[in-house]
Amino acid sequence: MTDSFEITRPAEAENLNMACFAITRALEDLDFSVPEAAPLARHLLRIVGRIVIDSATAEADPEIWPNTESMALQWLREALKPNGYDVQPLPGSGRPPVKEPSEGWS
Repeated sequence: MTDSFEITRPAEAENLNMACFAITRALEDLDFSVPEAAPLARHLLRIVGRIVIDSATAEADPEIWPNTESMALQWLREALKPNGYDVQPLPGSGRPPVKEPSEGWS
C-alpha cells in the first residue's frame, strides 16, 4: 500500500477518513473467497469515512447530521441490495423510510 496515514490519539477525523479510503484501495489487492465480500467491505468503509468526516471534525455542524445519516443509509442499502437485503426502519420506531437516492431530483 503506497498511501500512508497516521492514526494518532486523540484521533483526527481527516486521518480516519483517509485510513478508510486507503483500506478501501488496499482491498483491491486481496482475493476474497466470496465475491460479494469485497464490494460490501468497500461500501462499509465508504460509509464510515463519510460519517467521520461529516460529524467528527472540529467544524462539523450538527445540522448536517440528518443529511449524513440519510446518505449513509442509502449507501448501506446500495451495499446490501446485491445480497438480497434492504434497509428499513423498525416498525414503531417513528423513523422515516430510507429514501431512494433519486427521490427529489428534478
